[in-house]
Amino acid sequence: MTLNTRKIFSSGTGLSQTVLIFIFLLPLLFAGCPAPEKRLEKEGFTLVYRPQSEFESEIKGLRLDHPIEISKEQVTNHLLSLHYEELSLTGKRRYVFSPDDVLEITPLVTKALSRMKADAILYYEVDTLRGTTTGNIFRAKGKIHWRFITIKGTDFESSSSSGQRGSTWKLVPRGGQSFKQSKNIFGSKSHENWIVSDLNLPTKSKRNLRPRSSRKSSRATSPKNVNSSPTNSSSADQDKLEKRLQFLKDLRDKELIDDNEYERKRKEFLDKFL
Repeated sequence: MTLNTRKIFSSGTGLSQTVLIFIFLLPLLFAGCPAPEKRLEKEGFTLVYRPQSEFESEIKGLRLDHPIEISKEQVTNHLLSLHYEELSLTGKRRYVFSPDDVLEITPLVTKALSRMKADAILYYEVDTLRGTTTGNIFRAKGKIHWRFITIKGTDFESSSSSGQRGSTWKLVPRGGQSFKQSKNIFGSKSHENWIVSDLNLPTKSKRNLRPRSSRKSSRATSPKNVNSSPTNSSSADQDKLEKRLQFLKDLRDKELIDDNEYERKRKEFLDKFL
């Protein structure tokens, strides 16, 4: 074998080894790529399933009980019961979610909880007039967990002018609710942004669930204040129908409703607007 032949053979062997190594590593590269997260976005509201492995040890170490079989009535009662207290001189106790928020998000949250995988955490964002409320929902040891990151645009922890960090609000547990407890070298710690709750709360909220639009005075909807233009009315109805149909399609694409539910609601919308 001549010198040139040996060089060509050696070069070909090196190339073959490189190709084999690349083929071997290719599946590992794809295996390391995270799967696209399932996301549902509606105007002012976002739901995302996130892997449990992405969270800190206090959540990562929990054994989750998913999916969560819970009724709309139960979810409504949970959302209405959640309170927080502003930690300032003039701070007040307030509800986390308004009746309008609850009416809007309850059906979607209920459906999302019923479809959660064993290793998934539900993350949500709710836009309100005062700011965005964000947090996580999951179940462990038979309890449902409501862990808040921000409430109405305010982070649970913020830095003061001196650089020290402190809480700006805290949740207020009611019947059937308690703070999440964890242990460290200093003893037990209460997480005041994290409520652990019975699935069935012992008491039902007495808050009024009527949306603001239905509480307006009759004067606001009297004939003299209503635009009777058929063109404007028809155009508005068409826009509303298109938005609802698109939203319904998004729910089906995200597997939050099945085909039967999709067709049933689609027919309802078409019968109502056409």
